[in-house]
Amino acid sequence: MSEQNITYLTDVSLLTCVVQSGLSEVILKAARDVGATSGAISHHARGTGVRERLGLLGVAVEAEKEVISILVSSEQRDLVYDTLYRAADMNIPGRGFIYITPLEKASIYIPESMMAQLDTSEEQA
Repeated sequence: MSEQNITYLTDVSLLTCVVQSGLSEVILKAARDVGATSGAISHHARGTGVRERLGLLGVAVEAEKEVISILVSSEQRDLVYDTLYRAADMNIPGRGFIYITPLEKASIYIPESMMAQLDTSEEQA
């Protein structure tokens, strides 16, 4: 078995958006436009809240949501956060919410060629 090195990322955060169903494509496009493409995932979720009381004759209304999670560097964090907030119009009540989770450690495969480029740029700096 070959020896594998693990590359740890320590300067990253996880941005999570919980929005109305159908907004994930808008958010993912906005993230791509500002260069945040690493670890972007989207999935459907069901939640409860104030709107479930609005059902007819006390029947609960299901709150279908989409959850988008994007891994970003600390340098990109604020720019991407503001961009996603605006893209989803989260200043409108009921559109959703966004939050940042700082990550202590994350790992991802980084090709040898890219690692060599990073090492070269660090030596020049």
